[in-house]
Amino acid sequence: MDQVRLSRTLAAGASYYAGVGGIAPDGSVTAAQLSVQMVSAYNDALTNVQNATYYNTSMLLDDQADLALDNMSVAIDALVDATATFATVSAVADMAAEADTVQEQMDLQNTVSVTDMSVTDADVEEYNTALADVETYAQEAAGFLAASNNVQITASTDDWANRNNISVAAYSSVTYDATTDLLIMEFYNQGNEAWGGVGFEGYLTGDFKTVEDIYEAGVAYGG
Repeated sequence: MDQVRLSRTLAAGASYYAGVGGIAPDGSVTAAQLSVQMVSAYNDALTNVQNATYYNTSMLLDDQADLALDNMSVAIDALVDATATFATVSAVADMAAEADTVQEQMDLQNTVSVTDMSVTDADVEEYNTALADVETYAQEAAGFLAASNNVQITASTDDWANRNNISVAAYSSVTYDATTDLLIMEFYNQGNEAWGGVGFEGYLTGDFKTVEDIYEAGVAYGG
């Protein structure tokens, strides 16, 4: 506050002259006094800061969706790498189907004999794991994004957080399970050093897509 800064300056000046016999006139520090209006304005500003929403449930869920999308991108890259082996197998199968002459068949046989084109259990595990990860992170990202736009979820969570003096930014975990359509958000209450949380089950039923929807979108946007 400017008044506080000014009071220190005027008090220092009055103190200096008091020590050398210089008498300060009446009103020499009046300019630094606080008025009722100044105090009211300060308290109003303080209240506005206390009541301001800098981070709410919708923002939290949007951030979680972004994280899940990043994880899905990594999983897709892993899937692409895992499919390299199977692309080779597919190519061999195509060549075998197109080998019409004995010479072509012998050439193919020789290629397969000198090149390791076998599929191992590790190859299968890597592929299946990457594929499952893509589905999991896609479900999480979509679930968080759909929840961030669901007013029932965001408004009730914000209200719960306000009533319990909990900052939404002080979350400990946010999870979504598509199998049960269950969203759980856990938070830390600094006031009483305790954990608290909210859960929503079955709130996103209308946002689910069918297997056919997923396939058709893949054809349309992915080839």
